[in-house]
Amino acid sequence: MFHMREVKSENIPSDYRIPIRFITKDVGGACWLYVNLYHVESSLKTLALKFGNLSTNKANITIFITMLEGFRFTLDNDELEVTMQTFECHYRRGKWPTRRYFNHVKEVLTAAGSAMGKFQDCTPPPCQTPPAPPFTPGKSRQQNGMNGAIHGLLALLIIPSMTLLVLSVRMVFRRSRCCAQRMHEVNLNEPYDEAEESRTGPHSGAAQGDLDPSSSSQQDRAWLDSLGCADTEV
Repeated sequence: MFHMREVKSENIPSDYRIPIRFITKDVGGACWLYVNLYHVESSLKTLALKFGNLSTNKANITIFITMLEGFRFTLDNDELEVTMQTFECHYRRGKWPTRRYFNHVKEVLTAAGSAMGKFQDCTPPPCQTPPAPPFTPGKSRQQNGMNGAIHGLLALLIIPSMTLLVLSVRMVFRRSRCCAQRMHEVNLNEPYDEAEESRTGPHSGAAQGDLDPSSSSQQDRAWLDSLGCADTEV
């Protein structure tokens, strides 16, 4: 018979919980030992680090690890890995008190001591799908209320921004319209000024000619000549 060495629980804090990944016997069936073997060995290695090198508990835990490793080396590693993968969805995580944890370790070591080193044919049960979360009307109403509040806040932020944008666009269009109107009035006034200058130019010249003293003297001289010509004929 396999003899389980004692691990002194008084050297472990009473509130300490040892983490373990496991599969229950009703799920593991004939492969229960093989799907728990590696995870028990890994958990013992983590636990051994909690004790000093001179601790009796560490020495006993190291013996457990050596025994599990020796049994695992007799198995086909590839077959062991495939078996663990087929049961992957059935693994559970727990943190057990000292007594429950070492009872589990003892069961695995006892099964390994009586095993023949060959895998048993076993088919894992189908994976369980997690249940859908229950419907809570109050939570749904609360979520709807939060969504409505968020939409209202967005509306308060968007509406002033849109109003400011519309006013800015209207001011830009108004300024461009005024500038276009002023340019049109300037273009209409330029031909009118040129026409005024063309009409007033000759008259002003004639007036200046009438006032010119040289032109008036020439007219007087022509009038005297005409008078002289009339006297000669008589």
